[in-house]
Amino acid sequence: MDTKKYYSAKGKYLKEHKNYFSDQQLSKDTDFLINALNLKKKDKILDLACGHARHTIELRKRGFDIDGLDFSDYLLKKAEDIARRERLQINFFKQDVHSIDIKIKYDKIFLFFSEFGLFNGGKVLNNVSKILKTNGLFLLDCDNLFRLIQYLIKHPESPYKFNFNNMMLKDKQKNGQGVRYYTDPELENLFKNNGFKVISIYGDYAKNTLDINSKRMIVIGKKA
Repeated sequence: MDTKKYYSAKGKYLKEHKNYFSDQQLSKDTDFLINALNLKKKDKILDLACGHARHTIELRKRGFDIDGLDFSDYLLKKAEDIARRERLQINFFKQDVHSIDIKIKYDKIFLFFSEFGLFNGGKVLNNVSKILKTNGLFLLDCDNLFRLIQYLIKHPESPYKFNFNNMMLKDKQKNGQGVRYYTDPELENLFKNNGFKVISIYGDYAKNTLDINSKRMIVIGKKA
């Protein structure tokens, strides 16, 4: 997958996820973030890979002090246009998650509804650790590997194949970047190796326990 093209004006991201972008879903997502991260109005918060900033903007509307970061000019312009229209003051940073250069220290950071497997996970967590205060919280929300495998077994006609040797999902017909999927123990080790203690793992936005049928894999770590 060409990541930059996917998230560009001519990419598929907004089109493929349009059914997810409802006001009702946004409200539920935001309630979950506030609860899971115990967000306070005094907290300094960062929405990492914020896209067109649905959660950034909703949290700002609710009175939280939040910034957004993304590498896509197209999505950031949409975010800025919406914030301006809503008369909201939000700082947006055009940066890559692999090379974050921000002088601010945050209390809470989240990477929500993410394609974490498109990134170098170690670099991302290392960068998050650098801009997170001691005892600050980081929430990572990504697809559940086990549910994906079940889907591929049930749907052999799928255009995608999963390689268990490198844990990569790729298009059968195309060469290019695949998506790395993680087990929960792998993510726990990745967090630990970058200065975090994992305090919670959930399988959905209702904070249910992760299992093979869970839709999501949500990990919350505290910076040591």
